[in-house]
Formats: sequence, C-alpha cells, structure tokens
Amino acid sequence: MSEKFEDGQFSDVEEDTLPWAQNKFKGKPLSNGYPKEQLETEVANLHIIDSKENNGDNIDDDYYCNNDYDLDEKKNTVIKTSSQRSNTQTESTRVINYQPKHKLLSRYANKINLEKCAGPSLPGYVANVLIESDKRVDRDRIRMKDKSDHATIENVLDSRIKNKLHKLFEKGILAEINGCISTGKEANVYYAKSKNKDEIAIKIYRTSILTFRNREKYIRGEYRFDHVHSLSNPRKMVKVWAEKEFSNLKRLEQGGVRAPRPILSGGHLLLMEFLGSDGWAAPKLKDAVLTDSKSRTLYRECIEIMWKMYNKCRLVHADLSEYNMLYHNGSIVVIDVSQAVDRDHCNAMEFLRNDCSNITTFFKKYNVGVMTLQALFDFITDPTINENNMDEYLDIRMEEGNEEKDPQQQEVEEAVFKQAYIPQRLTQVINVERDINLAKSGKDLIYKTLIGLKADLSKPAEKPEILANKHKADSKSTKEGSDICTSSEESDDSDSENESETDSENNKLKFVSSARPRNESPESRKARKKAVKEQQAEKRKVKIKKHVKKRKIKVSRGGK
Repeated sequence: MSEKFEDGQFSDVEEDTLPWAQNKFKGKPLSNGYPKEQLETEVANLHIIDSKENNGDNIDDDYYCNNDYDLDEKKNTVIKTSSQRSNTQTESTRVINYQPKHKLLSRYANKINLEKCAGPSLPGYVANVLIESDKRVDRDRIRMKDKSDHATIENVLDSRIKNKLHKLFEKGILAEINGCISTGKEANVYYAKSKNKDEIAIKIYRTSILTFRNREKYIRGEYRFDHVHSLSNPRKMVKVWAEKEFSNLKRLEQGGVRAPRPILSGGHLLLMEFLGSDGWAAPKLKDAVLTDSKSRTLYRECIEIMWKMYNKCRLVHADLSEYNMLYHNGSIVVIDVSQAVDRDHCNAMEFLRNDCSNITTFFKKYNVGVMTLQALFDFITDPTINENNMDEYLDIRMEEGNEEKDPQQQEVEEAVFKQAYIPQRLTQVINVERDINLAKSGKDLIYKTLIGLKADLSKPAEKPEILANKHKADSKSTKEGSDICTSSEESDDSDSENESETDSENNKLKFVSSARPRNESPESRKARKKAVKEQQAEKRKVKIKKHVKKRKIKVSRGGK
C-alpha cells in the first residue's frame, strides 16, 4: 500500500471511462470523492496489455465494446488498442479469459449429445417396431447364407429334404440309403433299408425344379383337396401331391389291388414298400419279356385291376400305361397313383377313356385279342357287373375279341368314341328328347351302361346285356332241340357254300405286290400298274367317306 508511483504513469487513463469517476467529482480532487487508499490499491492491480499481442484472441471472441477502454471489474484489467496514439493506452474490445477451452466447455457437457438423434419419445409398440426394423436392416447388410445353401442336388435333394432325412435317421426309421432306383418327371425313387433290414422305397418329389406343372386339373374338383388354394406355390402344391398319393395307396390296399404298401408320408417324402428282391427293383411292364400266353393272362388281370379300382376303390388312375405298372412275381403291380382321382371327379370319364386306350394299344402289340375301346369302358363302368358274373362276361368278350373284324370300321368307331361327350349323370345330358327317340328306335346310346338302364331306357338293368341275351338264347335252344338239329344240317350246307364264295372273293381281293421287279418289261409294267389300280378301287368301295365319319363324330358329341 506504500508503493510509490512515478509521475505520468497513469496520465493516459481518461477519467470519464472509469466507473468510479462520476460527474459529481469532475473538476475536484480524487481524494475528496473517493478514498485514496482504495484508489491506490485498484490502480496497483491494473495490468496493461498491448492489443497487438492479443490480436488473435480478439478475433475469436464474440464480445466487443465501442469504448476506448474496457474494464473488467472482477479481473481489473485494461486492454490497450492499436487505434490510439503511441503515448496512450487503449481499452480492449473483449474480456480475456485465461481458462482452457476444454474446461470452459465442460460445464455444458451434460447438455450436449453427439449420438444418433432418436427423435421425440415414441410409444412402446412403435419403438419395438423400429428396433426390429433396424435389426433386420443390419442383418441384411451382412450375408449369412449363400446360393450354395439352397442348391438342389439330383433335382430333388435340397437343404429342407436333407433335414427331413436326418430326422428319419435320428428316429431310427432309416438306417441307410443305397442309391436311386428311378427318376421321373415328378419325383425320384431311392432304395433304403431300416434298422430291421427291411427294404424301403423312398419317393422324393421335386419342389424347386419342376418339369410336370400341369397338376391343377387333377386336384381341382377333388372333394378331398378342395380346401387347397395355394397351387401357385410349388412347395405347397407338391406337399398336397404327396398326401394325395399316400391316400390313394391306402385305398388300393383296402380294395385288394396290388400296389406298394404305404409306410409314412412327411412333407415331400413318401416311404413305401420296396418291390423287388436283394436290392434289384422289379422291372416295368414295358421292359418285361412276355410270351403270347403270358400277355393274354396279364391283359385279363389288368382289366380286372381297372374294374377293382373303379368299383371298389372308387378311383381312376388317370395315367395308367405300361410305364406305371411293374411286373413282379408274375403279376401286375400298379404304381404312381399320385394323379389318380375319385370317380366322381369332373374329368374322371375322360381320364378313364385315356387309360382304356393306353392299355388296349399296348396289348395289341402282343397280338392279344383285346376288347374294343368302348367295350372295355362299358365293362369297367357297368354297375350290373360284379365278382360273380365277371368271369362269364369276360369270357364272352374275349371270344368276340378273337373274331376277325374290319380294321377300318373298328378304327372309325374308336375315333368316334374318343371324341364323344360322355355325361356322368342324367342331369348332364344335353338333349334328352333326342336321346330318348334314338333309344326307342333301337340305337345304342354311348352312356346307357354308365347309368345302368336298359337299351330302351325303360327300366334299370338287372344284369349285363350280353349275359341276358345269352341266357335267352340258351332257353330257346332247350325248347327247340329238334328244330336246331335240322337247322344245323341246313346251316352246314349253307356254310360250305358260303365258304366257297368267300374263298373266291378272297382270291379276288388278294394283295398284289406293287414292287417293281428287276428287268421289268413295258408290258409287265403296264399289267402291274393296272393290278394296283384295281386293288385301290376295291379298297375305295368299302372305305367310309370322310364326311360320313365327321358326321358320326359330330352326332356322338351331341350336335345336331
């Protein structure tokens, strides 16, 4: 407090800018209005700072003052500006703070958040949805699976099928799988064994690689699977397909039809009985070596199987051919019944007609006396045929099949029958009056056996028409025994005459070779051509006109 100050040290300080220099003291000594000791103390604490040295700090700070001097009452500091004269001190435009900047900001640290902005507070369920969405996006950024995880091996084995096979191994149902037996358009069949060394056939359906896609017509209209609406999804459709085959195999087993015994159905897998011996699968009927006698036996067995499927199992195979039948232990075994439909299906008659056509065509190759296409169809659908009169009915039909018939006429009749409309019920008949008139005039209706009525539609039939006619003929023969003997003698004479006439006609219609012989002379060439023309003219006499054939097809379809 006793420090001495030199003269002129604080002469540049203007009294007007000091807070303690009021107008009331202007022109008066300082000691009169302000305590001298306090004045000396405050003046001693003053620090003079050159503004040139603090020029960088002035730029960064935000507080400025227009006065020449700035006095910080707390720090008691006077800042000199460069705008004043050299012999005077100027005040600073800001307050200097000597604390580090990171300490200055620390007081606001609890009010500053530099993380991702979460926005305003949301309800709990909305926040959960957003959190799950963010997690899903984060998972998609990193690929956890590759195409190899979904790859399909051998058209059927993918990751899902492999997992199901592993479960079957864990449960002890399967012990080993020893290879592929056959491949098809809808599935592959593998040979396997259980823990008890039982032979099993595993049918694995194709899911992702499909070549057989037209399956809707076999499922739509089937009352057992009307609840299925996702046929566009191949996996769901194939699952329904496997369930359908398992159900059909159960029906065949209950109806007494030879077919693989179903064991287990799980998703796209079907486990069934293996047909074969020592790991060798039974051959298909198309690959079997058959004799003439064996082929005749198998034909009769095949049509009996078709009758059992329709009448006992209430099924139509819809794809019956030599490719879907096995030759095992000297008999036929039906396989591949996944597309089989109930006989009340809207397309059942069309499918049955195709099956009859396939069977007839195959056994014709072995020179078997097969029934006509319409006769086979009537045999399967006739409600008056049962197991008691079946053998008698087939014996008569087989005898008729062995008789010689005009091949052209038979071909026309089969073509007409294939294109004809067959109603399943009387409510589906298009023109009832026309059909009644045709029946009364003695013409046969294509659906007369299907509805179980007599030929004249008068009342229901009690027995097949062929058997009824045979029984009538037998009763007449017993009553007229003597007449039959005399008529037989006359018939012998007439038969001999007829035979001579037919022999002469056959000689005329005998086939003439039209091949050109070697070193043919012009005269022989003319004679050969003349013979060929005569032969073609004879054929045209018995040939059915094209417009007649078209007319028959149109009438059979229900046209006028």
